[in-house]
Amino acid sequence: MHRLRIVHTARLAILVSMLLLLPSPHGRSLGERLLFGTSRSSGINPAQSIDLADIQQIDSSFSKQVDRVTAADVEGRFPLFNHNDQPIGFAVRTLPQAEDIAGYRGPTEAILLLDSNQTIAAIGILNSHDTREHVTEVKNSAKFFKQFLGLTWGGKLADGTTPDIDGVSGATLTSLAMARGVLKRLGNKTPSLVFDQALNIDDAQRLFPSSARITQDPISLVFDADNQMLGTLVRTGGLIDDEIGYQGPTELLLGFDPAGRSLKPRIRNSFDNEPYVGYLPQEYSFWPIFTGKSVAQLASTDLKAEHVEGVSGATMTSMTVAHTLIRATNKIQSAGGLANWTRPPAKPTAISQFMKVFSKVRWSAADIVTLGMILTLPLLLRTHWMRRRVIRISWLVAMVIVLGLWTGNLISLALIAGWMTSGASWYLAIGLLGILAVATLLPPTRRANPYCNHLCPHGALQQLIRPGSKSTRKWRLSSKSQKRLANLPAVTLAVAYLVLLFRPASDVSVIEPFHAYLWSIASWSSIGFAIATIIFSAFVPMGYCRLGCPTGRLLEHIRLKSSSSKWTRFDQAASGLLVFAILARTLT
Repeated sequence: MHRLRIVHTARLAILVSMLLLLPSPHGRSLGERLLFGTSRSSGINPAQSIDLADIQQIDSSFSKQVDRVTAADVEGRFPLFNHNDQPIGFAVRTLPQAEDIAGYRGPTEAILLLDSNQTIAAIGILNSHDTREHVTEVKNSAKFFKQFLGLTWGGKLADGTTPDIDGVSGATLTSLAMARGVLKRLGNKTPSLVFDQALNIDDAQRLFPSSARITQDPISLVFDADNQMLGTLVRTGGLIDDEIGYQGPTELLLGFDPAGRSLKPRIRNSFDNEPYVGYLPQEYSFWPIFTGKSVAQLASTDLKAEHVEGVSGATMTSMTVAHTLIRATNKIQSAGGLANWTRPPAKPTAISQFMKVFSKVRWSAADIVTLGMILTLPLLLRTHWMRRRVIRISWLVAMVIVLGLWTGNLISLALIAGWMTSGASWYLAIGLLGILAVATLLPPTRRANPYCNHLCPHGALQQLIRPGSKSTRKWRLSSKSQKRLANLPAVTLAVAYLVLLFRPASDVSVIEPFHAYLWSIASWSSIGFAIATIIFSAFVPMGYCRLGCPTGRLLEHIRLKSSSSKWTRFDQAASGLLVFAILARTLT
């Protein structure tokens, strides 16, 4: 027993390591995120651009007006111009900001065309790492894309609401993942396009010299090295950036002590004339008006009543600063004051964490039925009802119709590899996640393979049509032929792994027949492949499961059994592939 556990644990470790070494087709893989953290570069990748051809491939009246596109601004937005060289809006890519929102096999990148009011006027798919059939179905759905029209740069409609986006039937996971990516990209903007630099510790030390830590942006609590709160820091550029002086806006740093009294403001950045901006810090009579007051008092400041006439020689600049300060504090006050902006988050409890996760889940009828069938299976097995022919036949038929043709929730190499390299948007497909958990977590510990035996629609169909031991249509393959064919799944696994190792964007779904169950979007080649495997299994009992299925071979290999203490040829091949993968990833 001791040897069995050691060998089986090593076997599982090798397979998991192999999966973690697979590169992602679009960013960091799961293995890289575990090793180096989840942080990604914010903003657009300079190597990523948008060509005029990318825009014109979108079929819309707005895209036809675009005649020129220029380099991206700080928000990763590409300015668009018409044939008269007048600015008419922007183009935006959803990656890399939304690259962690994966569909069935990876993220789908959208291209958003915003008009001059920063409202989506047209949308299309730029590229996708998801499976071809799913992406094609989304591209062909005009109804799906219409749901995004009218969304503003903040991810809201004109009335301030966020719409509920309906997915595309047959490509639900791909379409909803794309929708989440669009909303994330729209909502991922900093509060200002002009003053886009977040607060840093140097800003804090200008007003609080002993500061050692800040919490957030654009309004932050400030702490010293002993974790004592020194006060609150505000940068007005994150709240107001459209108060214009001679040539442009000015950003201030506002500080408030623990009692909520304001410190002397500081100028952080300015687009106004430098000589005028330089006059302000030297004008000592100007700043006491805004010092020692609460946010509410600053917000209600009457410049005329206070006889504020500006700084001599820089009147417009100084009055702009005053109005910026008042408008910024007004915004803070209307949102509930400083306490509402900087209140430390409550320590999360297990219940609150669960509810936070639970609230993200998108529940559909297909997901609920899938989870219901997963929970029903143990009951049927424990009560031995599954031994009754009527119940077993009924269950198999239900698997084909419900889990297969209706939900399309089948496990495949494409799914496993895609979710391992691109991450899993499990909250969009909770039923599929449940199936994957049963398929991969139970065999290594429970000496059972419930997915292949009871939940796989393709396996269920083969069980329904399998020829009996005395059937005249049963083919009796020679032992030599069976031995050769039995190696096919392992060879397929090795080839698929090598392909994904060097070409991570490859669609390995084509080597299995499971996409045929997504019959509304499946290609004729997928359907033909599935039919061929079923015909073969009508003559060779469970022919595809035993002699052709790479996913089934993988699940059977990780199943805990009496022979798990033996180091097999499969284990040797896996070890060799692991060493090869380590060398390949190290040298490339």
